[in-house]
Amino acid sequence: MLAHCRDDHLMRPLSYALVTPSFRGDFERCRLLVESVGHWVSGHVRHYLVVDRRDAALFSPLANARTQVLIVEDIVPWWLLRVPGVPKVWLSLRTRPVRNWMLQQLVKLSMASVLQEDVLLFADSDVFFCAPFEPRDLEREGRVPLFVETGQRGLIDFNDRWHNVAARLLGLPEGSGYDTNFVGNIICWRRDHALALQRRIAEVGGRDWPLMVAPQAVISEYILYGLFVTRLLGEQSGHWHDGVIRCLPYWQTTPLDSETLQHFKSGLQPFQFAVMISAKSHTPVEAIRRVFAG
Repeated sequence: MLAHCRDDHLMRPLSYALVTPSFRGDFERCRLLVESVGHWVSGHVRHYLVVDRRDAALFSPLANARTQVLIVEDIVPWWLLRVPGVPKVWLSLRTRPVRNWMLQQLVKLSMASVLQEDVLLFADSDVFFCAPFEPRDLEREGRVPLFVETGQRGLIDFNDRWHNVAARLLGLPEGSGYDTNFVGNIICWRRDHALALQRRIAEVGGRDWPLMVAPQAVISEYILYGLFVTRLLGEQSGHWHDGVIRCLPYWQTTPLDSETLQHFKSGLQPFQFAVMISAKSHTPVEAIRRVFAG
């Protein structure tokens, strides 16, 4: 497994997929993201929207030559079932019920088994692009960026807990005072290593990897992948460590109006090609579109 990093980049360009899990409550934000991908993102990047079957008809108008709508129920294991009238959990026939938030982690971890592109870029619905983005420009001798921040000791709630859950799943020693953060808004994984991560979890747990992940009370898929490639693959990871925040984020829950959106926009840096305005802020999408399209 550790010798799996190939020199395919010497033979052909890496292929890229942008992956966006979404749901009906984020439809207008997802529409803005799809519009921005069409305007700003290099044409070779495919975009996959992953939604519940019940939301497929709503999202189907967003499909186009580069954007495809995939169905959650076709991706997650058969033993996970949507319960009508129960909005926040999925029934599991093999584990305890799985919350929507945990199911989204399972979806992201499953995408390497569904798609064929070399590199997976994850962007949630409340992200949109605002400047030209060619992901191949971030490659360094065939290596792709792995977002990792250091100096995070004690600064992020649950950071040690997230890292220790990941360590247990990977068969690594647990610790305290973890200094790393792999969580961001546009996150880059190599598909072959995401598949190797699935195998590692299964080998350590002695069960299919979804059965190991689904029962967890908390987990961060980005920390799980980050710990895997840094601690187990190391120099063979095919990544270079990128601590630059290339997506301008707004994490607060207070809505932004036209004036505060303009002030927020003024903080964009030349190296930032995307923006994240948290859906939890309930900032009107039309206000975002007016300010950032101007």
